Amino acid sequence: MVFFLRIPLLAAAIAALPAANAVHWIFGGTQELVVTRLDPVVNPGTVGSHVHSITGGSGFGETYDYDSLVQSQCTKIVVPQDKSNYWTPKLYHFNKQNASLTAMPNSFNIYYLVRGDQTGDKIKAFPKGLKMVAGDPTRKTYDASSHADQAISYVCLDYSGAHNGDPEWNERPNFFQHNCPNGMRAQVFFPSCWDGKNLDSPDHKSHMSYPVENYNNGRCPSTHPVHLVSLFYEMIISVDQFSYDGPGSWVWASGDTTGYAFHGDFTNGWTDSDLLQSAIDDCPNAAGNVADCPHLAAVMDQQAAAACRYPGEIVNEDIGDKFPIAVLPGCNPVWDGTGTKPACPSAGATPSLGGTQEKLATGWTEVGCIAEATNGRALTGAQLVDATEFETCGGPQRLTLLTFDANGAPAPSVSVAPSSSVAVPVLSSAVVSSIASTSVVSSSKSLPTISSSSVVVVSSVASSASSVVVSNVPSVSVIVSSSALATSSAVPTADPATSHVLVPVPPITTASSAVVTPSAVSSAVPSPVHSDVCGAPPPAESPVVSSAAAAPPVATGIPAGWASAGCVSDNGHRTLNARAMTSDSLTVAQCLNYCTKEGFSIAGIEYGRECYCGNSFKNDGGKPLDNSVCRMSCTGQKDAQCGGDWALSVFKKTSNSSRRAVKAKHFGRHHPHNTF
Repeated sequence: MVFFLRIPLLAAAIAALPAANAVHWIFGGTQELVVTRLDPVVNPGTVGSHVHSITGGSGFGETYDYDSLVQSQCTKIVVPQDKSNYWTPKLYHFNKQNASLTAMPNSFNIYYLVRGDQTGDKIKAFPKGLKMVAGDPTRKTYDASSHADQAISYVCLDYSGAHNGDPEWNERPNFFQHNCPNGMRAQVFFPSCWDGKNLDSPDHKSHMSYPVENYNNGRCPSTHPVHLVSLFYEMIISVDQFSYDGPGSWVWASGDTTGYAFHGDFTNGWTDSDLLQSAIDDCPNAAGNVADCPHLAAVMDQQAAAACRYPGEIVNEDIGDKFPIAVLPGCNPVWDGTGTKPACPSAGATPSLGGTQEKLATGWTEVGCIAEATNGRALTGAQLVDATEFETCGGPQRLTLLTFDANGAPAPSVSVAPSSSVAVPVLSSAVVSSIASTSVVSSSKSLPTISSSSVVVVSSVASSASSVVVSNVPSVSVIVSSSALATSSAVPTADPATSHVLVPVPPITTASSAVVTPSAVSSAVPSPVHSDVCGAPPPAESPVVSSAAAAPPVATGIPAGWASAGCVSDNGHRTLNARAMTSDSLTVAQCLNYCTKEGFSIAGIEYGRECYCGNSFKNDGGKPLDNSVCRMSCTGQKDAQCGGDWALSVFKKTSNSSRRAVKAKHFGRHHPHNTF
């Protein structure tokens, strides 16, 4: 998952809003929590009318109230106290050649703007339980005098500047008649004036109003006198990854092909209203960057946001995110708004809801959450890298430990790839980053004996994709006895082949977490019988490696045109996040040649077997480290220095002749806003 927090406010935006207070912060690059046909505001307690892209608190569901929402286990927002839900319809690509529909990837920039205080209005935090909708999923026309219509707009992203000044590329209220080279920004500005009484209304709008003068600024009308902080979404959609075949190529989940039907929903889930109010009142230097508001900076937790996974139910239906579908879910025929609306496709029975966590196969048991080793992988047997979207799958330096009883039912068969490696592209940071989970092992349940069991560990994978990486090696046996896991005073056993130590992890909180190091396990190793979040933020200091070997030498035989650039830091968001591949026989030349082929100028190797490519360091990584930190050898070149624990051995091209532009890695920061 990727969060850009250092976001400069463009001078053009300030010039366009001379009367506006510049104070605002942006939860930038926020990834989806879940995509499903649920809408607890408009269609509570039942399947929704169309598919939505939802982010925010993990407590989202078909129905809930404020009290249940604030109990969310986690949130995709970098401020953990914001358990609110933010959602919009999903945008689909319509393939006119075969009439199929594919959901297009997207992320969000969520703005909190302090607007209207120059009029004398006191800007307030959202009241507990507030719900509201902006936009109309049935609208097919545009009224230039309507604040509600003005609040919906689109920006076509083209970083080349080739279309600057072209009116066909200006910000507009409906879809463009051409593709957008770097994606499209769908925008919705919510009304900021509240009647002071109702937290919702039958149409989910009447209890709110836009300011008198403008939809995005000004004083509140007397009917809605309470001026709330302004809320604005940018939905960044990767339309550039799909062909454009004229009008009708883009379709909202409601069936709309004009763009007028875009809308957004919001349910307030701030657990600390005083914190939000303090940010509104006392962050004069906040100009986009969350970290520039001291009140928010003090509680920010990027890794917890990246780790957050949705544990609830989704509608059991194909939604076009894995493969194309023939019709949009629900009664949503594709329609441009002219003539008679087409009849609904034959939908059949309303689909049921189902959980996102698959049941374990017979014979398998989840033991709990344990710490990963720091000088390689704790379990070095068969590996599989996949992009399962919602599964409970460990986290940063965390492993979800599963065991199989050899005396019970046989383990399910696994197809082993004949090759030891396969290139895997880096997908969304929500997949690349860690995944939050809740252990199914309760504190009252006795742990199974696992000293002779087979083991599968589901980890925060280094690079996730629909491809897999499998090494054909024998099943490993656990080297930790059941007593070591179940008794707080037991000492975990080191794997003699790798010097790894499996350290059970206690329940982890986002505020403070600690992992017991091998030097302190004599009396302090807790039982992992109940871990609330396997994949919460790692501790400030990684576990100590008791006997780290000396770092191997910097690689020789570097391909022409490349040079070693030392050892630098990485993190769960990945600092080189454009391309990646893994290999159990990786060499430096193999990684550099791969990055050359893909057109990138920087290559990095981590954990001895993971190769990453990019043109620059992202996500606050790339900080110089001592060469000894990159202490691991390449899996296929033992005399080469190939990274370490969140550490990259970096190589840079001495010529940028093959430098490649990275597409769809944008978060809307390169285009000034005319109207927000």
